[in-house]
Amino acid sequence: MKLTFRRAVATLGAAATILGTAAAMPASAAGGPVGPAPRPSAGDCLWVHTFTADDTDDNYAFPDSGAHYWAAAFTIPEGARLDLAGRFAHARYQSLNSYDIATNAPVDALNDVSTRPDPGARNPYLPGASRVGETGRDYTVHVSPEQVPAGDRADNTLYAGVPGQSSQLLLYRVYLPDRGRDLTGGTGIPKPRLTLADGTVLTGARACAALRASTDKPAVAMFPMATYLALRNQPGKPATFPARQDPQWLSYYNLQFNVQCIYYGLCTGTPARVNQQYANIDNKYVSAQASTGFGEVLTLRGKLPVTPRTLHRQPRMAADVDMRYWSLCTNESMATTRVEDCVYDEDVVTDADGWYTIVVTRAEDRPANAVARCGVTWLEAPVRGDGAGNLGDDLLLMRNMLPSADFAHAVQNTRVPGDEKAVMGDYLPTSQYSTTAEFAARGCR
Repeated sequence: MKLTFRRAVATLGAAATILGTAAAMPASAAGGPVGPAPRPSAGDCLWVHTFTADDTDDNYAFPDSGAHYWAAAFTIPEGARLDLAGRFAHARYQSLNSYDIATNAPVDALNDVSTRPDPGARNPYLPGASRVGETGRDYTVHVSPEQVPAGDRADNTLYAGVPGQSSQLLLYRVYLPDRGRDLTGGTGIPKPRLTLADGTVLTGARACAALRASTDKPAVAMFPMATYLALRNQPGKPATFPARQDPQWLSYYNLQFNVQCIYYGLCTGTPARVNQQYANIDNKYVSAQASTGFGEVLTLRGKLPVTPRTLHRQPRMAADVDMRYWSLCTNESMATTRVEDCVYDEDVVTDADGWYTIVVTRAEDRPANAVARCGVTWLEAPVRGDGAGNLGDDLLLMRNMLPSADFAHAVQNTRVPGDEKAVMGDYLPTSQYSTTAEFAARGCR
């Protein structure tokens, strides 16, 4: 039977009991998008949906504006073999993740440095590797319908099997395509090659037909709006709730725990880390709630990790870095999972010692000196709530991707709630609220 994403909606599990709701709602019930998706490129039949922060209809599941996401859902026929033939993108990063449709949780991942190039080709993502050239970028990945093995795994294989799930769901990601390249990094999207049990090889539309590739958008676990508003508007809580005057940064562990911690103050214990919302296995996240009720301007001051510089077509992949990618985004609530704005590492202005000043405001409250020439990076906050599902809530979300083994201050190294500052140190920003006039009075430094 053809997979229909809209019917594959995740339950909130134990978190539902805490919140007094039985299950998360599909995107349609929460105000999110459903329906046929635009195809990412002419003639493509497998990757039929694109997540993006730039398109209002596809802005859900907390996308990063520095990345582009293509989704594919299909069913591998019994005894068949599915290979994806691709070319390494001219970009900062690329990866394939497989997902559990019922929970939106990643099952397995094969990223760029873990992908072996075809014979005679090269991998431009390895530290110190050449990033230039249009040829010699080919790779082939096998997509297995089996579960991730407990022991050794096969080379260049993405495992997409989930108990009780006959279909497979993949997301292909490209972060920061080089300047002048298209969204795919100038190399297109991996193409399917299906070898049937009888040895027949299918490509293009014939492969997609045999795979019964879906055209539906992925559904994402969201709170019903009424449930979210009940959380936010608890009796006796101030209008700024759940934000605090001194923003509390919290590593993402799992939906149940983070909701308990943010809305009920139940932040103890050793919760398990479970990625959800179609997260990328290579990322870990720390977030904080913010509110203009404390001041029109939120100023963040912190240290930026060293990352590769790739945006302007640097010829080699840097070797001596703290992590592969860093970004900070402003988002709406769990009821919409919408991103408003992001800045990524190469966007951020720093001083000679790597310190940044990021100012978060609504567009109308932006101080005149919140500009790069004054040493300030501006990040737009969600617009004010209008009573029609546009809440105007501020959720700050910081991503750390693929930290180096010797970089001790990554989100990945946090272990228990409350140790974020002790672990991340200067890489977790300090915060201060002010009015627009107060920040403008600083002048241009």
